[in-house]
Amino acid sequence: MTPVRALLSWLVLLAVAFLNGALRQLAYPSTLGDFAARQVSTGVGAVGLGVAIWFLLRRWPLATARKAWATGALWAALTVLFELALVRGTGRPWDDVLGQYALWEGSLWPLLLLWILAAPAALSALQRSGIAAGAALGWAVAGWAACGLTFAIGRAASGVEAAVAIHLAAAPFIGAAVTRLLWRHPRHPGVAATAVTVAGTAALLDAILVAPFIERSYAMFASPAGTWIPLALILAASAATAARLARRRATSSPAACRGSPPATGR
Repeated sequence: MTPVRALLSWLVLLAVAFLNGALRQLAYPSTLGDFAARQVSTGVGAVGLGVAIWFLLRRWPLATARKAWATGALWAALTVLFELALVRGTGRPWDDVLGQYALWEGSLWPLLLLWILAAPAALSALQRSGIAAGAALGWAVAGWAACGLTFAIGRAASGVEAAVAIHLAAAPFIGAAVTRLLWRHPRHPGVAATAVTVAGTAALLDAILVAPFIERSYAMFASPAGTWIPLALILAASAATAARLARRRATSSPAACRGSPPATGR
């Protein structure tokens, strides 16, 4: 993907964002209320942007992870600049700009920016690997469900504080286990894409399902121990497990073994 194509792709993403905003104004507030409508709209927007990015990458592939991260950084920077210009251009104060990043108050804008940044690397790795996207997302959702079940059982048995501690202890093991299961596929997504998929799916589902519909509060995003540290542990454990599996596969492959006989043609 050339810089010109990256810019054209961002304009497509901008169009998707405007369509999602129009849908939010027309469909959600009457049934959900304005606050919940904005949260659900962010989740729907993330899915819509992900689908658009998937097809854009099929049309204009990114050959390397470096190019993918560079494209994501360009898209995220353009999005921040556009949002800043939009807010300030309408005469709204700087407090409104800063409020966009207040996760502890329910603003999911930073999560959407992180998705725009990471999506090109994660989705292009999935496409290059040949693994079915549904399989990767399926294991990521299973990991999120395991974390939620762990927290729910802990809270029912011992209260919230104990549940937070149990969840913190379990999160890295769940992240590592999901990564191992995903990497049983011969065409895995790669180290970075695996970690982003596993942790990012959990963050997105917490934001669009758990907070608005189960907890009915976004206070969980103000708690480092309740939300951010477990997500960071899942991300780190997934990346470390994938990196270890990658090294193991590299050292155990016939091409890496000295003295191995030359491969025969098929």
